[in-house]
Amino acid sequence: MVFSTCRTWLRRHLALGEAGIAGVELALATPMLALLMTGGFDFGRAIYEQHRLAAAAQAGVQYATALTANETNSSGIIAAARADANDTSNSLTVTTNQCTCPGGTPQCSTATTCTGSTVTGTYVKVAVSESFSTVITYPFVSSPFTVSGVAMMRVQ
Repeated sequence: MVFSTCRTWLRRHLALGEAGIAGVELALATPMLALLMTGGFDFGRAIYEQHRLAAAAQAGVQYATALTANETNSSGIIAAARADANDTSNSLTVTTNQCTCPGGTPQCSTATTCTGSTVTGTYVKVAVSESFSTVITYPFVSSPFTVSGVAMMRVQ
C-alpha cells in the first residue's frame, strides 16, 4: 500500500513537474549552437586570411614601387610579400606581372594604349594565394579552397 501510494505520487509529480526542462532544452540546443559557433569561427578565419594575403600583395607592390630597379625584381617582390605574410613554410603562391594593363593584359609597349579608358604605362601586379581548410566539413563549401589577395599599381 505504501509502495503503490509512493509510486502514484512520483508519477504524478514527475509528469506534471517542470524541473529539468531547462536541461533538456540545453541538451537539444547545444549541437546547433556549437555548429553556429564553429561556422562563425571558420568564416572569421577565412576573412582574416584573405585580408592577410591582400596586405602581403600590397607589400609586394610597395616593394616594386619603392625603387625603379625593383620593378623587374620578381624575387625581391615575392620575398617582400612572403615576409609581410610571415610565410616561413613557403605555403603561399606568389606571382608577379610587369608591363601589363590594369585589366591584366600583357602590354609592354608604351606606344599602344590599353583597352578602355585606362592609362597606358608599366603596372606591377602581385597575386598571393593559399590553400585554406575549414575546421569541419560543410556540405556547401569545398575544403580546402583557395583564398587570395591581389594588388596592382602603376609604376611608370
